[in-house]
Amino acid sequence: MSTNTLTSLAILKVNIDQGKDYLSYLEPFILQVLVDHCPDPVTDKVVSRHIREQFGLEIPERTVQLVLKRMSRNRLLTKTYDVFRISNDLPDPQITVKQSEAEHRIRTLSHGLCQFSQDTSRSMSNPEDAVTAMCAFLAEFDIACLRYYLKGTAIPPLNGHHDSDIVLVSEYIQHVEQAEPERFENFLILLQGHMLANALMCPDLENVSSNYRSVVFYLDTPLLVQRLGLEGEVKQTAVYELISLLNRLKGKIATFSHSREELQRVLHGTASHLESSDARGLIVMEARKNGTTKSDLLLLAESIEDKLGEVDIEVVRTPPYIKNFQIDETVFENVLSDEVSYMNPRAKEYDINSVRSIYAIRGDRSALSLEKSRAVLVTSNTKFAKAAWHYGQQFEASRDVSSVISDFSLANAAWLKAPLGACDLPKTRLLAFSYAALQPSYKLLNSFMTEIDRLQNQGKITARDHQLLRSSPVVKKELIHLTQGNDASLTAETIAQTLERVVNKIKKEDSDKLTGEQEAHQETQKALKSQQALNKKIIDKLYWRCDRNAKIIAWMSSGSVAIFLILGFLFGLGLRSTFPIVSWSLIIGSSVFAMLTMGNLLFGSTVKDLHTCVYKKCMTWLLKREAKTTGVDFSDPSIN
Repeated sequence: MSTNTLTSLAILKVNIDQGKDYLSYLEPFILQVLVDHCPDPVTDKVVSRHIREQFGLEIPERTVQLVLKRMSRNRLLTKTYDVFRISNDLPDPQITVKQSEAEHRIRTLSHGLCQFSQDTSRSMSNPEDAVTAMCAFLAEFDIACLRYYLKGTAIPPLNGHHDSDIVLVSEYIQHVEQAEPERFENFLILLQGHMLANALMCPDLENVSSNYRSVVFYLDTPLLVQRLGLEGEVKQTAVYELISLLNRLKGKIATFSHSREELQRVLHGTASHLESSDARGLIVMEARKNGTTKSDLLLLAESIEDKLGEVDIEVVRTPPYIKNFQIDETVFENVLSDEVSYMNPRAKEYDINSVRSIYAIRGDRSALSLEKSRAVLVTSNTKFAKAAWHYGQQFEASRDVSSVISDFSLANAAWLKAPLGACDLPKTRLLAFSYAALQPSYKLLNSFMTEIDRLQNQGKITARDHQLLRSSPVVKKELIHLTQGNDASLTAETIAQTLERVVNKIKKEDSDKLTGEQEAHQETQKALKSQQALNKKIIDKLYWRCDRNAKIIAWMSSGSVAIFLILGFLFGLGLRSTFPIVSWSLIIGSSVFAMLTMGNLLFGSTVKDLHTCVYKKCMTWLLKREAKTTGVDFSDPSIN
């Protein structure tokens, strides 16, 4: 099952057809089921079951029903009294041909992961275990808190706990991104396929707006920290890519004034503890690595609103308490406490304030989709998002769209609107998630610090060893590598191994610097990444230019039809005596358009559908023209 799932995700990725919608990605899978099994009658329940068994994807019956209706309109199926049946010989989509290449990608990844795991506490020899681990990792990229998506992920449920699998796969991704770019691209294809599969969770794809013109996205404090680069370049890039895409989709980015206040408190707190040997956390580690001083952090805190403005984040005054739209903060605090463990009680107060602010802005409006939600809080804390979701089921204003969604849920939903216009977004999300998964928990770090203090007091490690284990940036990575994030794996032996690996790495780095091999390799990697980034920027630019031109043509076509209908009829009547031929041409033409419009209304199409159809066909034609002119292959897995 797991292997079929990953293979299907890879096929989904390479099966993207320019200019078509999400349902088109699913149609070949359903067609293959009908060719192979010939069900009679054809029901959404039966087809969903075959897709799960044959391709390892959990697709809602409602989504399958939409595709069956489309196939009926295309005369592949007949529909009598709401019952679908196969009408003619169906074309074979030959998915099995695509499966061989996809299966090769999976085998390469699974064998590579098995080999990589041998040096960790999560050693595995069975490739199927490696496949299950990769499925568990991908399942973390869900969109469960968006109600109009029926479930969070197309990956079937996996039994047991897979925390150590997620850590192992995260470490493997970090490794192949640096050392084996081809395998990294293979895994990226799986993530993109999963993000496309997430689209199929939506029961009403055709009615989802193409932009976020009516929505303000409020970022919570951790995302502000990441956007300013205070937790490293990887997370900063991921948030930057998300904001850039939202801006292109007409969304507005903001933060509440109380979140700005919390950010200032975080910076002041970090500055006061920066020089303390007990200070922990990503901001402290990143500041020390970059040589950021206490005065630098204090200066940033005083100019924080200007800095946020420089990165296009508007600070909006926190709305006042409005009695009719207030949440029960005590009840929500209890829900929040069940999901999230707060090190700082003030952080919980700020989160509660953010949620009640979203309710105050939405008022009594009920949003049926994210695009019509008016306001939403975006967080990097998935547990916080789930707590807000569970609490929100009591209220009409947030029952369909939660007051809080995760940054990945938003990134996935936004990327689905323009996959070719945001080529780098899946990659940055993948790296950011794997980077976050490899950060030791506070509990693990505290246990580690306590244990090395004990070992020094017993004379089992020297003062120099103790200092090295406390301060070296390599330690965290090696600690995760040996324990896979499991507190129970932390022993005196583990610490001894960590120390040995840290010392060996430091010696190796010195050796590499002497030979110059590492520097040359890094320069090559840098040049390669720079070229890839340039290529993807070109693709982004070409896509959005085609998008703009296609919309202009679509609106011009729609406008011309409207003008012809109205003015043609009026002027046609007025010109009957002077220019009878021109007059009757205008009247007949207007009448034809009017009859076509009536026919559209009677048989299910609308003027809006005509506008959308013109846009899609123009978009497809423009993309193909750009591809032919520039030589860029938009379907190349390595660039989109």
